[in-house]
Amino acid sequence: MGLWLFPLGLLVYRSRFLLRFLGVWLALAGFAWVILLSLTGVLSPQFQDKVDTYSQPAYFGEIALMLWLVIKGAKPPALHATPSLSAAG
Repeated sequence: MGLWLFPLGLLVYRSRFLLRFLGVWLALAGFAWVILLSLTGVLSPQFQDKVDTYSQPAYFGEIALMLWLVIKGAKPPALHATPSLSAAG
């Protein structure tokens, strides 16, 4: 599930469209999901609920990305109203 968050975080970090902070947050969420939760479930399942509680803030990176895209969104470039030479002729 969270395996795609690390590459997404890297792409968001490298792009200039989104905040770099969101990229770091998503990469941490991917790390928390894959490494912490998966390995804790396999190696010491008795601590699974504690690790889930401590890694919960990392998951809010997905919500922050969603809100950034909904609020800010992708706006088309503004068209400049410059007169063309062919229309003047």
